[in-house]
Amino acid sequence: MCKAAYLHVPFCQDICAYCDFFRCRYHVGLAEKWLAAMAKELTIKKLSPLTTMYIGGGTPSALQPHQLETLLSLLVPYTKEVNEYTIEANVESLTDEKLDICQRYGVNRISLGVQSLQPSLLNQMHRHHTSEDVLACIKRIHAHGIHNISIDMIYGLPKQSLAMWEEDLHTIVSSFPIQHISLYGLTIEPHSEFGRQGIQNIDEDIEADMYDLAITLLQQYGFQQYEISNFAKPKYASLHNQVYWRYEDFYGIGCGASGKDKRGRYENTRNLETYLQQGASSVYEKLDTKAQMFEMIMMSLRMKQGISRQAFFERFGKDISEVYGSIIEKQKEKGLLLVDEEKIWASERGFHLLNDVLVEFLGDDEAHG
Repeated sequence: MCKAAYLHVPFCQDICAYCDFFRCRYHVGLAEKWLAAMAKELTIKKLSPLTTMYIGGGTPSALQPHQLETLLSLLVPYTKEVNEYTIEANVESLTDEKLDICQRYGVNRISLGVQSLQPSLLNQMHRHHTSEDVLACIKRIHAHGIHNISIDMIYGLPKQSLAMWEEDLHTIVSSFPIQHISLYGLTIEPHSEFGRQGIQNIDEDIEADMYDLAITLLQQYGFQQYEISNFAKPKYASLHNQVYWRYEDFYGIGCGASGKDKRGRYENTRNLETYLQQGASSVYEKLDTKAQMFEMIMMSLRMKQGISRQAFFERFGKDISEVYGSIIEKQKEKGLLLVDEEKIWASERGFHLLNDVLVEFLGDDEAHG
């Protein structure tokens, strides 16, 4: 039974130059129609009670206050037992009124899209906040009784130097009262503005240096790396995101959302007109046992804690060493994997070479399900 749900809000006030997620420019009338379609989808899906709820996008805070309240009220029947209730927001659109609504409906975690504090890079991305705006927004979130705050940051941007990145990280850890940071290396997608402009990624070595710098600096300030891209103060690791990485099932709600169950994955239509007229119109991809085994390994090894032997056995009825014994032993001998009676996890070196490790599992012929 699913205990987690991801809901996608497709609207943004502005379209960021790097973004290739499903999104469209906010229009009040379109958002009203989308809410009506969302209500229908929730009626059809019949969600079980949730322990984590994540509203992403797009930009959920782009909704007008009454629309945000309508959305959260639709979710009340499913969120009464939620432990972690996250909503994504942009600094410039997260008003006091919207924070009041969030707090009233039990939202207890805010994920802020910050990306950078450098004026030139923000302008390049079509983002409009300043470092002072971010700090003021974080203080307002705390003032509304929501104390679990995460921010997203991007590295590897065109014209971003290592010095710029270090300055941003120092400002964040020394000035911002936050509990969680997600770091994303820029991927230039073909349908993003960057992609259409033919912009190239920065030098791979500089990007790697940015990542290593972030790990060192964040750990010095008490942020523990619990997943390749995610860092948290003690007890603030994202419960919802761990659902993905432990390869547990989750609902996908809304136009452009995806979900997973015991048999495979599904993706809701990314065509807003189709969604408004016909609902989720999901496309389902059934996965055989071998594919599911590999996906569980791929996701779990992203976490510092690695993959639980017990969880693997409970899902597939086989010990992971029975299926992948020779691969695990080979990677252990290389010093890339560590093994004990409870789990298998990547070493520090293995964490940096995780793609190489996963290729070995992907090419393994032992796992036939």
